[in-house]
Amino acid sequence: MSIQAKFSIALMFLALTALLLPACGGSGSDPAAYVKIKNGFGEMPPWTICQSYYQGTPFGEIKIGATTEELEVEPGLGYVLMVAAWDDPDCNPENCLPIATKNEEEVVDDQHREITVEMANHQGPCPPEGVQPIPEEQYNKILELWPDYGFKPYAQRTENTECL
Repeated sequence: MSIQAKFSIALMFLALTALLLPACGGSGSDPAAYVKIKNGFGEMPPWTICQSYYQGTPFGEIKIGATTEELEVEPGLGYVLMVAAWDDPDCNPENCLPIATKNEEEVVDDQHREITVEMANHQGPCPPEGVQPIPEEQYNKILELWPDYGFKPYAQRTENTECL
């Protein structure tokens, strides 16, 4: 086979590869997952989620029983971080606490997922019996995201107004 024929075959192979890559997920675009967050708290406990954040994306306020719009997030593992107000749909800071999901939530590329936050899967700074205490890393990230709430440092977390 001549060099010119080999070159032509190689060019055809490259052209075919370029056409097929987008169909195989190799389009070069950044990976993304699509998430909704639902406030699964009901009448007891009556938590309004005042701020929420997952995988680098702010989701904002979520009223009791409501679900956010679906937003694009970076695939991976992470906690849903939140500020929640006890029995206060207006989210007055004195009624707020930093909370997070108990487990890391995972999403993968092109996945559409709804994450429900409720009594069974959350943790906080001064939890009642049966609710896991929030780890320092998640607590400090919440303080970094929402400093305006004036939450106390981790060592003093049980002294936050809503804990008393």
